[in-house]
Amino acid sequence: MNGEPRNDIHSGNYSGGFRNPVFDAQGVFRIVLDALARPGTILPLDPRTKPPRELPPLAADILCALVDPDTSIFLCPSLARAAGTADWLRFQTGAPLVKTPADADFAVAANPEDLPPLTQFGPGTSDYPDRSATVIVAVSGFAGGMPVALSGPGIKERQPFSPNGVSAAVWQQLIANHGLYPRGIDVIFVSREAVAGLPRSTAIEIGEA
Repeated sequence: MNGEPRNDIHSGNYSGGFRNPVFDAQGVFRIVLDALARPGTILPLDPRTKPPRELPPLAADILCALVDPDTSIFLCPSLARAAGTADWLRFQTGAPLVKTPADADFAVAANPEDLPPLTQFGPGTSDYPDRSATVIVAVSGFAGGMPVALSGPGIKERQPFSPNGVSAAVWQQLIANHGLYPRGIDVIFVSREAVAGLPRSTAIEIGEA
């Protein structure tokens, strides 16, 4: 971690990280890899952190498992305004927080409406497509949203997917993101108790599978 916390850790401002850091981080990492390998598959995951109220716990879990002082985080507007969220993430991960999406290795949004245009995130380059952003988006659930059909690597047949709160405009941005492949951002959706991956390699068609 970078330096000492600015407040007493016993005050509670910096509590709520992984109780068993190695075990918890490995467990979350495996679930995230599985989610990205099987796009649109809903994978249960119990929260292992207790972040500030505005930061979705599974988003916090993923950031605590995947980021470090060499990776940067962008908080979408409502989270950037939330008291204590930035300091908690700095303490738990050591990662720098950036003010613009283009500078982010990871980004997190408390809901789909909080996302800036996806074109503002770094899609990687032709030589280094892996230098793209991963965007974590919290949703209220994975049933009842606008239905789309997913296809591509990791999907045997067309995969139905309907996370709550994702508008047609956001789906159109994600369709355009797939058009950049092998460049493009990867997206991880999180609810209160499950995750689902949507890598750039996945084709999206609006409508029922």
